[in-house]
Amino acid sequence: MQIYNAQIPQFTLAATTTAFGTFISGSVNANMLLEIDFQGRGTSSADNEVGLYRIATAGVTGSTAITATPTNAGYAAWSGTAFVSYATQPVKGALLHNFPLNSNGQRYFWRCNPNLNNAIAIPAGNVAAASVGFFPISGTGSVGGRIQLAQI
Repeated sequence: MQIYNAQIPQFTLAATTTAFGTFISGSVNANMLLEIDFQGRGTSSADNEVGLYRIATAGVTGSTAITATPTNAGYAAWSGTAFVSYATQPVKGALLHNFPLNSNGQRYFWRCNPNLNNAIAIPAGNVAAASVGFFPISGTGSVGGRIQLAQI
């Protein structure tokens, strides 16, 4: 198992159909989402809720990719793809995880159990419809964060 961190750039929440980070496993290796670490990045208070969803229909990726960085210098590059911008938005499916977040610096941190029994699976096969993505649920504030993936 190889561990990777990926930074989700600051994003202003808008339409609940606008993804601001999707993660698709590569064709061979599956992934598990181990940590979600987000923080409000606004200058005023705004009540927000963010959701991590299974992707129902793949979008057309844009120009802004997210880089997953290995935590160990000896690890290979992450074999999946991750984007923050889209020419055509992906369509969200089932809600997997949601969290409230105040824009004015509140932090939200989630980590799966040590035995990984509640890690969020991202199946192998380079299947966008089995991937995961972050979408606003409510609010208009600014947020950003980091996730940790285990490639298996």
